[in-house]
Amino acid sequence: MTDRLIRLMRIITLVQAKPGILARELAERCGNSERTIYRDMDALSAMHIPIIHLGHGKGYAFIGNFALYPLDWSEEESAAFSQLRDIMDDIKNTLPPSFESAYEKVMAAAYKQKAEREETMETAKREAGQLWMERSGYQDEPPPFLTEVLNAIMKQNSILADYSENAYAERNIQIDPYCLVPLENRYHLIGFCHRFGIIRTFHLHGFSNVKPTNLWFSKEQFDLQAFMEQKWSLDRDSLQVEFKIRFSERVLDRIKYEDMFVKPNKVDLHTRCLHFKVAIEQDIGFVRWILNFEEEAEIMEPLYYREMLRNQLEKWLSLYK
Repeated sequence: MTDRLIRLMRIITLVQAKPGILARELAERCGNSERTIYRDMDALSAMHIPIIHLGHGKGYAFIGNFALYPLDWSEEESAAFSQLRDIMDDIKNTLPPSFESAYEKVMAAAYKQKAEREETMETAKREAGQLWMERSGYQDEPPPFLTEVLNAIMKQNSILADYSENAYAERNIQIDPYCLVPLENRYHLIGFCHRFGIIRTFHLHGFSNVKPTNLWFSKEQFDLQAFMEQKWSLDRDSLQVEFKIRFSERVLDRIKYEDMFVKPNKVDLHTRCLHFKVAIEQDIGFVRWILNFEEEAEIMEPLYYREMLRNQLEKWLSLYK
């Protein structure tokens, strides 16, 4: 009985380490017949281990979420380690008896970790893309203080905020707001927290109070791409804002695409609207570029940037009453 349990665990490890492995190879690696492997697969199926046969000549693979202890290594390290398989037969006599089984377990863990990481990245990108790319304005109520935070980001002014998360409340914390990122159905503010002296992420629904200040900050030393890769495993192209800008006929006639902040991905001459996809770290720069056209350009979408600009214009107007 013990021998069979060991063999079943070895089969699980081999299938995870090498998706598509054939029954013939499993039999060779386990030192049994193919008939025994088929009986073992029936036993694993009865135990609800989600191994599936991919078809004639395609072998076995997992359809579930089996995972061994995750490995913290780079893609280069993973590739280098996987190449050992090609030379293992040549050096087999020099290896300890347990090395091959240990190698299989490591490769199984690496494969599963990579698959889960890719799935997480795709899910995050899909959710973020749905939020940024929605074309009809807000589907739900906008999060609190969205306009205030965007205004502070645009001016590069610090804010004072009351914030709570997981029943832990913070009062009157000074934050330098760097960037706003929609992810996992939330808007996350990335900013420098003066209280702890670190860059943090805050979700907007956690704010109960936000007060703008006149304290200017610089974010030249902040590497958004590196932060996003570390925090969410997202690259630079994963999150973009799609702007819809309506220009006057006079500006549309003379404007040159090569002089634009970024080239438009869609031009609608009938409505005089140009569509732009802008990386999130460039959104405020893009809005400032639009302001250069004064009344000759109008932000149509996203609505929250339009609202931010309207709010700012009302403040400027109040100065001249």
